Amino acid sequence: MNKVSVLAAGVSAVVLGAVAFAAPVKKAETKAPPPIATYWMDVSTTSGFGAGMMGGGRPNMSQVMAMMNGGGGSVAHSLELRLSSREKPTGAPQAQHFIPAGLDMGASLPLVTPEMLRTPETRESSEPTTYEKPKGRMLIYWGCGEHAAAGEPQVIDFAKMSEGEMPENLRALTKMAQMMGRMSAREPTADNSPGFGEWPNQRDSRAVPAAGSLIGAHRVEANYAPPIDFSLSQGQDFMPGLGLHEAGTMPSGADNLMWQQAAQATGYALAMFGQGRGGDIVIWTSAKSASLAPAFDYLSPGEVKRLVASGAVLPPSTSQCTLPAEVASAVPQGMVMGIGYGPEAYFSDSPRAPKWGVRVRYKSTAMLMRGMSGMMGDESGRASEQPQAQPQPQKRRGGLLGGILSSIPH
Repeated sequence: MNKVSVLAAGVSAVVLGAVAFAAPVKKAETKAPPPIATYWMDVSTTSGFGAGMMGGGRPNMSQVMAMMNGGGGSVAHSLELRLSSREKPTGAPQAQHFIPAGLDMGASLPLVTPEMLRTPETRESSEPTTYEKPKGRMLIYWGCGEHAAAGEPQVIDFAKMSEGEMPENLRALTKMAQMMGRMSAREPTADNSPGFGEWPNQRDSRAVPAAGSLIGAHRVEANYAPPIDFSLSQGQDFMPGLGLHEAGTMPSGADNLMWQQAAQATGYALAMFGQGRGGDIVIWTSAKSASLAPAFDYLSPGEVKRLVASGAVLPPSTSQCTLPAEVASAVPQGMVMGIGYGPEAYFSDSPRAPKWGVRVRYKSTAMLMRGMSGMMGDESGRASEQPQAQPQPQKRRGGLLGGILSSIPH
């Protein structure tokens, strides 16, 4: 990986957003022991380009162009389930999540313990590492509005950087990324759990059906955790698709981006990535400043409320954002991402010293390729509520923005 990719990865790590499950503890009371088992349900909706390409089948060119503009009727649902226990299994690990009939995926989903693969030991090489000085620039814009604000863009000229030097704007983002990485490490994994099971897995990675619903009774049984029972009600199902789309270009060249509000959303954020003229990497976010780069992952409602107050996240009442003319001109066909942060639901068997706890997290994301509006006529409209079956991601860790940033040509 060259230095440009390393720096891009440092910026993209900021998008990691994760919180750890913990029961509230009063200062005056003795700290209760942690639950024996914790169960995480990550409930995601994807609309637009990303959902359309994962929906199965082989879309024709007209459908592909519509999806790139956020349309094409593409809405996909996915789940990620993780059971963590402080107890080891009795015998071979076995766990099942018994699901509501409305999910239309049978009686249960198997929670499989991943096989631990030992990586072969490697000897450190005594040969000096070659290090190529990077070239090109990274331009960072921010904020919704017809024109970029004073001081934009922040320019990071890799060619002018001294050996080992890191600009202050990247230094702040890297520090934040390190902090978020430590928080993410506290999520349950097979490495930090004596008993662990997950879905999807190598045994079962079926797509969530188009019209499947999570509403109803849920039960988790395992030979390394106490029985877990909880129910999801109205307002705790999959979030709707955002239908992110271009709503017209202003005379100045600024681009109006719009989306459909979700009743459960606690806030929204947008970002755009692309390669500008001369090979520049261009990044824009809807935050009020470059130092407030939003996390494009699950965030707790409390954290989103704080980010809305700081200007890093748009309020839940928002349904549009204007991409500044300078950004639209710099990247005529950049990839735009949007996220609607969702609520969280918590369950436990007891308010004090619980044996188990459940955290259910929600989000709705969307992708579109700018510059496709008008190329397909009426077919390039917003995404409709026609969910598509989505193959399950094997691992979500690292964040969607991380993958996009690291793949930007340079």
